[in-house]
Amino acid sequence: MFNQGKARPSQGLLSMLLLTPTVNANGLNFPFPFNATEPVTFRASVDPSFVKETVLKASLYRPSIDLLDAEESNAGATEGPNRANMTNLATTWANDYDWFKVENEIFGNFSHYAVTVPGGQGFDHPVPLHFVHERSDVEDAIPLLLLHGWPSSHLEWSKVIGPLTSPEDGADAQAFHIVAPDLPGYGFSPAPTHSGMGSRQIGAALDQLMKKLGYDNYGVVSTDLGWWTGLYLADMVPDSIIGHYSDFWLIEPNATDLERLAQNQTTDEETAYINSYQTWFNEHYVHGPVHALAPLAIGQAMTDTPVGFAGWVWHLMHPISDGYPYTYEELITQTMMLFIQGAFGNMRHYKPVFQEVSSNSQALHPSQSLARNY
Repeated sequence: MFNQGKARPSQGLLSMLLLTPTVNANGLNFPFPFNATEPVTFRASVDPSFVKETVLKASLYRPSIDLLDAEESNAGATEGPNRANMTNLATTWANDYDWFKVENEIFGNFSHYAVTVPGGQGFDHPVPLHFVHERSDVEDAIPLLLLHGWPSSHLEWSKVIGPLTSPEDGADAQAFHIVAPDLPGYGFSPAPTHSGMGSRQIGAALDQLMKKLGYDNYGVVSTDLGWWTGLYLADMVPDSIIGHYSDFWLIEPNATDLERLAQNQTTDEETAYINSYQTWFNEHYVHGPVHALAPLAIGQAMTDTPVGFAGWVWHLMHPISDGYPYTYEELITQTMMLFIQGAFGNMRHYKPVFQEVSSNSQALHPSQSLARNY
């Protein structure tokens, strides 16, 4: 039997006292209860003057030129969203987009909480976290921690939280208690103000969160950068992790795979995988190295220009959308969740991850031939 957790994080007078708004030195643009050492109900109210300034900046957007042969050269597919799309997005942001309506929807849909947990694994600073916590009414529901990546937030899971807590198949389907945090620097989880927070340190903080909620055993679902945190959780607290499911397992084709491809010895499935892998890293994967090598430089640029930042986000979202037609409102909201407290705090997430890849790739992600995985 899994530990079902506490019914709800602490409420009442203590919660009200802990919710006294405070803002860190970096300027969050929303109040956060940094002194809440136990989970308390939370609602972020973004500073109206910041929202007004953002809309003004969108109205002053200066578009880039387009190549006259962009369509023929395929520049639109690989170099970024074109002038027309970005101009339309800027116009929508300046004239039609209503952040406060979106904010009301975000905090009206699920139960939101905040807490600050102690740092760990070499990060000796408190870790403030915002998270969604939705408990299922099903008796044997399993606690499940959902980990997003970049450019995302807890909203990554907004369309699956309901089906996971209350599956339509009733008694025949497994139900889950959902915990969906914003990773530090994303959404409404304040960014680290000190270096040294990588995937292992984030994992340590989230394990403390789960234990505070009463979940001694829980499953993990991850995507993108959240995958690394999921790996470290399974490594650090294996007795607590029921299982780790991810859609982000990447196997790098090695010399044997590439030689087999050159000699037409790979299967159709292997060929498709290798070609897709090479296309992704040769044509689309620009954001990771840039964020890892110069997060402050790119962060300063993107923090000053909301529409430019939206174009950067869009450039990644397009090739991984699997054909999903994102609306301008969805793209703007996706951007806002990273823009409100500044782009640097979430972009810098890549720096420790790249360092972890370099130092720990053999331990957590060993090189192996594709032929051994089919």
